[in-house]
Amino acid sequence: MIWAAAVMLRPLVKRLLASGVPFGQLEARLRELFIEVADTELALPDRRQTDSRISLLTGINRKEVRRIRSAERGQPGPRSFSMNHATALISRWLTDPQTVDRAGRPRPIPYRATRGPSFMKLARKVTADLAPGVLLDELLRSGAVTQRDQLLVLTSEAYVPKRDAAEKLQILGEDPPELIETILRNIFAEGPELLLQRKVYYDNLGSHAAKRVRAAMRREGERFLRRVNRLLGQYDRDRNPKAAGGDRYYAGMGVYFFETPEHREAGSGPSPPRSTRRKPKERKA
Repeated sequence: MIWAAAVMLRPLVKRLLASGVPFGQLEARLRELFIEVADTELALPDRRQTDSRISLLTGINRKEVRRIRSAERGQPGPRSFSMNHATALISRWLTDPQTVDRAGRPRPIPYRATRGPSFMKLARKVTADLAPGVLLDELLRSGAVTQRDQLLVLTSEAYVPKRDAAEKLQILGEDPPELIETILRNIFAEGPELLLQRKVYYDNLGSHAAKRVRAAMRREGERFLRRVNRLLGQYDRDRNPKAAGGDRYYAGMGVYFFETPEHREAGSGPSPPRSTRRKPKERKA
C-alpha cells in the first residue's frame, strides 16, 4: 500500500518541487488530513471521537492531535463559482428535451424567456445560490458558449477553465480522488461487483504519430462521453421525474488519455514489491 501510494504521488511531488513547495509544508497539511479523516470517517457508531483514539489510529501524538483539532483554522468561504456548476449546466443543455433538436444537437437559447427554454432556467436548475449571469460570464470567457444576436450558442461539450492556475487546480482536487477511489474499491472489494476500470495501451508507438493519436483519442473519448451523458441523464431525477427512486446517489464516468516517452519508464519509480511482473496490453476490473 505504501509502495503504491509513493508511485501514485510521484508526478504530484515533481510538480510541487517545481513550484517551490517544500516537504515540510506538505507534511503539515498531511498531518491535518490524517486527523481530519480519522475524526470524520473512522468514528465508532454512537461514540464521541476522542483525541486518544485519533492518536491511536494515526500514530500522531495526542498533544498534536488536540492542538490541530482545537485550532481555529479559517474555513474557506463558499466559492462564487464552481466548475461543477458549469459542467452540470452544459450537461443539462445537451440532454434536456427542450434544449436539443431531434438529432440531439444543442439548440441556441435566449438568456431569459417567459415561455420555452432559456439560459436562466437552466442555470436555476443547476444552482439556486449562484446568479445565472456569473455562470454565463464564465462560460463565455472559457469559450464553451458564444453569443449570436440575442441567442446563446453552446460551442463546446465540455467546460475547460481558462482562469489562473489556482482555479484550474480544482480539477486536481476533484477528479483524481474519484479515480483513485474506484481503483481502491476494486482492489479491496469482497463481493463480485466491481466498478468499470479498464486501460488499453501499446508500448511501441512512433512519436511522429503522437499528434494524430491525441486527436483520435480525444474524438473517440468525446463521442463515448456524449452517449454516457445521455444514458445517465435518463436516470437523473432532476431531469426525469419518472426515474427510479431510492436514496440520493452520485455516479459518473470519466475517460483519460496518457502518454510518456518509453525511455522514461525504467526510472519513473520504484519497482513493486514482488519478484515477477507482467505487462498486459489491457487491464480491466
